This record gives sequence, C-alpha cells and structure tokens, in this order.
Amino acid sequence: MIFQLLFIFFARIIDVSMGTIRTILIIRGDKWPAAIIGFFEIMVYTIALGMVVGSLDDPVRLVVFCSGFALGVLVGSVIEEKLALGYRGLQVTVDMENAHIVDELREEGYPVTCWEAKGKLGSKLVLNIITKRILADKITDQVYACDPNAFVVYMEPKYFQGGYIKKK
Repeated sequence: MIFQLLFIFFARIIDVSMGTIRTILIIRGDKWPAAIIGFFEIMVYTIALGMVVGSLDDPVRLVVFCSGFALGVLVGSVIEEKLALGYRGLQVTVDMENAHIVDELREEGYPVTCWEAKGKLGSKLVLNIITKRILADKITDQVYACDPNAFVVYMEPKYFQGGYIKKK
C-alpha cells in the first residue's frame, strides 16, 4: 500500500513537471521534442490515474494524487527556471546621461539597438536587446548598477530572424 502511494505521488510530480517543460517547448515552437515528452508524460499520468480511479472511495489516494500534482507544478517551475530555455527580449529605458551603458554592453558582446525617446522627465535612451534567457538577469543587473532608475521590460520573443545574438 505505501509503495503504491509513493508511486502515485512521484508519478504525478514527474508527469506534471514534464508537462511544464512540454508547454514551454510548444510555446517556443519545438513541436517534436514536445511531442516526445508528451508521450511519456501521458504514459506516467495514465498509470498513476489508473491506480486512483478504481479507489475513489479511498481519500488517502486522492490526496496523494493531488499533492503530487501540486508539488509537480513547483518542481516543473524550478526545472524550467534552471533550464532557462529560449530567448528573452529586454527593452531598457535609461536616462540619456547613462548612454555609456550601450557601449559597455556592446563591448561585452551583447546585441544592442537603441534610439532616443522623450519621457515625462526628459530625454531617454531606449535599448532593445534579444539574448538567451540565462543572460537576461545578468544584463539587467548591469543596467541597474549603472542606472538604478532604469525601466526594464522582459518580453518572450517567439520568433526572430537575422541580427546578432551573443552565443555565451
């Protein structure tokens, strides 16, 4: 009995985590890897569900099944953050006096396109940067170190072509 409960619990953690990764892959347009993960995800889910459906009068199994799902959501989110799949678009607005950040970012190999803008409090510089997700926080930290009042927006680009992307 205890082994069945543990199996149900861990099966749900695994299948929900796989579902999180599958969803991210679909959003990115990676259909084939998503389909392969989906195959194994539904196999694990079906086995776990089969162990619960026949005993809906056993509230312990149901609670274990639901608890595994909840923990699977958390585990899947942590895995996805660590993998940092894909790219992130950053739109950064800095005060014009901090324009040197453009040269600093470019010297480090980051692709930066910029243009002048007018904000409520005067002239601004808008930077457009597309980078690997794993590098986005590093760039943001560097921007805030230079201009603590910078305005940074993270975007999730689904498709882009051309331009320059930093490899590391």
